[in-house]
Amino acid sequence: MKHPFQNEYFSRNSGLISEEQQERLSNSSVLVAGVGADGGLLAERLVRFGIGKIILADPEKFEAANINRQFAAYQKNFGRNKAECVANELIQINPALKIEVLNDGLHSGNIGKMVYAADVVADEIEYSLPAISVMLHREARTQNKFVFMGANVGWGASIFCFSPSGKTFEEEFEYNEENTSINPLRYLKEAPSYLGEEMLASVVSGSAPVPALSSSVSLVAACMANEIILFILGKRKPLIVPQFLSIDLFDLTLSKI
Repeated sequence: MKHPFQNEYFSRNSGLISEEQQERLSNSSVLVAGVGADGGLLAERLVRFGIGKIILADPEKFEAANINRQFAAYQKNFGRNKAECVANELIQINPALKIEVLNDGLHSGNIGKMVYAADVVADEIEYSLPAISVMLHREARTQNKFVFMGANVGWGASIFCFSPSGKTFEEEFEYNEENTSINPLRYLKEAPSYLGEEMLASVVSGSAPVPALSSSVSLVAACMANEIILFILGKRKPLIVPQFLSIDLFDLTLSKI
């Protein structure tokens, strides 16, 4: 049953999204794997568009280092599961929203069921955990589902869409099956002007954390939500990997690779 105010919630979409299309969004579901930085804010954007069901998967807990960029990262939530905290925020936006929370993340015991339950899959899993992304992408290909993926990169964002019949995550990111590693430079069109070789080398080697800003996280979430909504509504075809979208707000560049 719809909340009594739900028609008003999304009334400002009118003119760009028809009543029939809004109904389609309310009947659509998205699996968001990883709800830390990009993923948490992506879920919020999708709910404000009117997506009717969100599946949130993340085993991590909020900590102080998340404050600068992550949705639902408040001091009161330190030590609490991210997926549960994000779900609590989303239901405040739309009480009629259907939410499924996987506070133990995605694993072999639930991956098939969760991908099956989603119309679209969003991969926002930590780049340092590529084996989980590989498991997700392989299951999505098996079920003929598209996977959208975004990454905040410096002052910008990269947005990918993997077709079930196109180039795979493993191929695009040069996945090494033996040591379960990827080439993180594949997230970039080219190294931004403001990132020196020493910084890049430290990030690639894992000796330094990836710098992440609230503006770039917001950019990823906005662009991904836009692509997912347009895809669900059939308004425009997304760029399919090996093509992807690269935006940098410092160098003021926008490229369709």
